Amino acid sequence: MRLPFLLLAATLCNTAFAAESREVYYQGFLVPQSIVPTFDKGYLLVYDFEKIDVYAPDGSPLYSVSAEVPNAKTANIQNAAADVDGTMAGAVYYARGRTRGGGIVLFDRFGKQTRFFDTGQYWPTQVCFAPDHTIWTLGWQGFEASREKDDYFILRNYSQDGQELGAFLPRSSFEPEPVPIGPKTGLWQLRIVNGRIGALFYGSSPLGPGQKSRPMQWVEVDLKGKVLGRWEVGAELSPEAFTQSGALYTHSRDAVLMFDRSTKAWRRVAGTPPGFLLGAQGDSLVFEVRGTSTLRWLPASQ
Repeated sequence: MRLPFLLLAATLCNTAFAAESREVYYQGFLVPQSIVPTFDKGYLLVYDFEKIDVYAPDGSPLYSVSAEVPNAKTANIQNAAADVDGTMAGAVYYARGRTRGGGIVLFDRFGKQTRFFDTGQYWPTQVCFAPDHTIWTLGWQGFEASREKDDYFILRNYSQDGQELGAFLPRSSFEPEPVPIGPKTGLWQLRIVNGRIGALFYGSSPLGPGQKSRPMQWVEVDLKGKVLGRWEVGAELSPEAFTQSGALYTHSRDAVLMFDRSTKAWRRVAGTPPGFLLGAQGDSLVFEVRGTSTLRWLPASQ
């Protein structure tokens, strides 16, 4: 029997979250591989070995999927995103013998794979649906690509039938080392809010021999690819929520922090519930409550 989802009102003491919160119980284990799930547009995407379990906004299970790539020996969904109707896109890395490549897989709201389109030597690592239902991606070409000789665009826009609609943020516009983007499973590094595309760089950079990590960078562009701003957000704290108002939030132990673009620093705005900040929905922050299968929505505090 399917359990009803829980919709609870609760207040947090000793924090700056003054308004009521709500909670939703999810009918499954949310961290089967100790990977933090991806929250997107009310849907929860849970990474479970070679498949992804998708949960509806009421906490009920929708479907489980894995990518089917023709003639591929391996095909891994490195990260995924949901559209408003429950369809899902996955950033895929595949191998056919010695040939490696990338692509995007699409599933309908019932979990049926509807399309896979190949992006060749551009390997998407993050995907996100825009309001017009096109797909934006972050990606890289591996260590073999030279910044100077093999420049390529990291941010791209595709139609759902696989047509490339635009390509932006050349690799050469970032530092030579390390690569600014790399594979990351769980959470997110790309979101679209109110006509602004926000992307996190140097938060998943694979390091080659002798390379050192560098401070993470948050970049925003408009829907035509024009750069609106670049901000270094530090090496320790990365954005975990991008709200409708355009604010960036993260959490650290006992505090919720907001990024102040004018001072380029994180400042404490509230205490934090016992859990992990997964993202935002509108202007509410969404937390995974530690030790449970429950998500909690709290109004963002500034």
